[in-house]
Amino acid sequence: MQALNDNPDRAMLQKVIAEKRFDTPLETTEGLMELGARLVSGSPGELEFSFLVPSKAVQGNGVVAGGALMTMLDYAMAYAVLSRLPFGRTCATTSIAVNMQSAVTPKLLKVTGSVDRVGRQVAFARSEVHDVERNALVANASATFLVMDVSRV
Repeated sequence: MQALNDNPDRAMLQKVIAEKRFDTPLETTEGLMELGARLVSGSPGELEFSFLVPSKAVQGNGVVAGGALMTMLDYAMAYAVLSRLPFGRTCATTSIAVNMQSAVTPKLLKVTGSVDRVGRQVAFARSEVHDVERNALVANASATFLVMDVSRV
């Protein structure tokens, strides 16, 4: 197995933000592809995504499962942190707190991720999922991330 010199997601984010190539599909993981994730806009530390929730991500009563919402929140925060890191650095979620605010049916959702602080070893971020059609906050989260060299992964 070849050792990585950089996190490919971090490198992609840096390039997309620098070139302002927004509304870019995020296809670096199966999870992002499954959720139809797109990077809508952003700057280092402040990103906006859209997710098209598939019907298989719903629970019995037809609303989006909490796990799918948590996944979107976590991606938004992790990518916001990655967008602030230099070459050769990466991050991993160490703690996450999620608050579900409102039920939502499968549809296109807006998710924002923002960084509060990036230190040498720890970063702090927050995110929100919004139902644009209803102008409603669906869920929000805050998390801490371990910041490390890619070579440690």
